[in-house]
Amino acid sequence: MKIEARCETCARIFSLSQVGPDAQTPGRCPFCGARFARHYTTVLMEIIPQAGGSADAFIHALSRIQAMDTGFDIDIKGLLAEVTKQLRAHDQHTPAG
Repeated sequence: MKIEARCETCARIFSLSQVGPDAQTPGRCPFCGARFARHYTTVLMEIIPQAGGSADAFIHALSRIQAMDTGFDIDIKGLLAEVTKQLRAHDQHTPAG
């Protein structure tokens, strides 16, 4: 699953894979060169592939459930709202509430 982010320096959107360990410029914006998580570069390089793999596994598992004749439908809108809520709870740039 492609996970995108926006550079806080140049405001351009990029794929996390463009700044991961296999990128041409790991840990830097592919457009303006701004360094991301300067004090956490090693951790960032570990987490980026993990986030992509976890997102893929999440989508795969939910897709398998949806493909079954379960007699219920996953509340995708509610799921996305909860994912957003959980992510925002950890976002230091967004005020709570």
